[in-house]
Amino acid sequence: MTKSFYIISLGCAKNLTDSESMAYLLENEGYILTDKIQDAQIILINTCAFIQDAKEEAVREILKAAQIKELNNDAKLIVAGCLAQRYADELKDEIPEIDAFVGTGKYADIIKAVKQAEAGNKTCFTQDIDCDIKETQRKIFTKKPVAYLKISEGCARNCTYCVIPKLRGKYRSRKLEDIIKEAKNLANDGYNEIILVAQDVTLYGIDLYKSKKLVALLTELNNIENIKRLRLMYAYPEGLDDDIINCFTKLDKLQKYIDIPIQHINNQILKSMGRSTSKENIIALYNKLKSAVPEIAIRTTFIVGFPGETDEQFGEITDFINNYPFDKVGVFKYSQEEGTPAAQMTDQIKKQVKTKRYNTLMRHQQKISRGINNSYIGLNTEVLIYDKIESNIYLGRTYRDAPDIDGGVIIASDEELIIGKYYNCIITGADEYDLQGKVIKDEFSQ
Repeated sequence: MTKSFYIISLGCAKNLTDSESMAYLLENEGYILTDKIQDAQIILINTCAFIQDAKEEAVREILKAAQIKELNNDAKLIVAGCLAQRYADELKDEIPEIDAFVGTGKYADIIKAVKQAEAGNKTCFTQDIDCDIKETQRKIFTKKPVAYLKISEGCARNCTYCVIPKLRGKYRSRKLEDIIKEAKNLANDGYNEIILVAQDVTLYGIDLYKSKKLVALLTELNNIENIKRLRLMYAYPEGLDDDIINCFTKLDKLQKYIDIPIQHINNQILKSMGRSTSKENIIALYNKLKSAVPEIAIRTTFIVGFPGETDEQFGEITDFINNYPFDKVGVFKYSQEEGTPAAQMTDQIKKQVKTKRYNTLMRHQQKISRGINNSYIGLNTEVLIYDKIESNIYLGRTYRDAPDIDGGVIIASDEELIIGKYYNCIITGADEYDLQGKVIKDEFSQ
């Protein structure tokens, strides 16, 4: 009898690529993907455990799946990813409905885990997070023409608040030729916007080739005929050197967009966070980017409520984004993660203070974003149409908008637009998150 599987992928785009790999392996073994969890013989949940909110979301999904499993005695529940890697022992006792755990270094063993579960054996594949990357094909879950492409695994940074190195292991780059091969296959299959993801893309190649190879990788990707857009996600500020910055002007397919996780701007807090940069260096990098690539869209993230953060130190962030405005800003409330140096710091900030600072910074950024977005009114820009929400209303993205995390362009059109195609549009309105626009007649970009 043909068996089906249902998959829930939580967390970041890097996690999504792992889910896609496991889905491919399951289909290759003869399992059929279903969109109804109650019909699945295999329920696979790929989890995130980066911060408390992510852990709570993962546990909620596991508990819901456990309830469904009670109604279907044949179903097997597999928990994969960061939560499995971090808390397998605890989850075994607290949620006995789980049949198998697959850690972050063992995604390629998903079939072994499933077969053991089907045989009635409880198993835990969480060994060796520093293992070599095993190349597998993927079942792409994103809508065409967008696909994520992970270029490395693990992390080489030592941020005091972050548990990722303990969950994902040391920084390991994929071979350049393997990435190029996968990118060509994606492009030939209609995925022409390729988004490179890693914990830090700037370090690509440092382990494998003993020198950074991101520029070489981008150059080769730019030469692939069927790729239209390349996008970089997660570039640590200390790793953004002149060679990488020059790529934004030299490589025509590389979108003028960069996600730089700054996390804070006060030097004392940056030092306590274990960040290898300073306020002065961050300002210099910002100015260099804006000078070299005036139209570049910069996204960043900040952590508020880090241990010891004073009102004055928090205020430096709002002053900073006033003077150096960012197109997009994500804000996280500091999460006290066991096993990290920051969790042992004595001057932890109260939850209500974190929430107040979070709300203050978000409101501040909304005003800045609205002002930036208003500046695009009246301008023409290329828009990728990715969804239709009403009979004549479409959602699109410009080069300034990454999928899932950024806003986009709301397009009104009486004529049918093609999902996955690019149109030249004029921007007619804006708010703090989205632009509004309309297609310029007879201006079909692709």
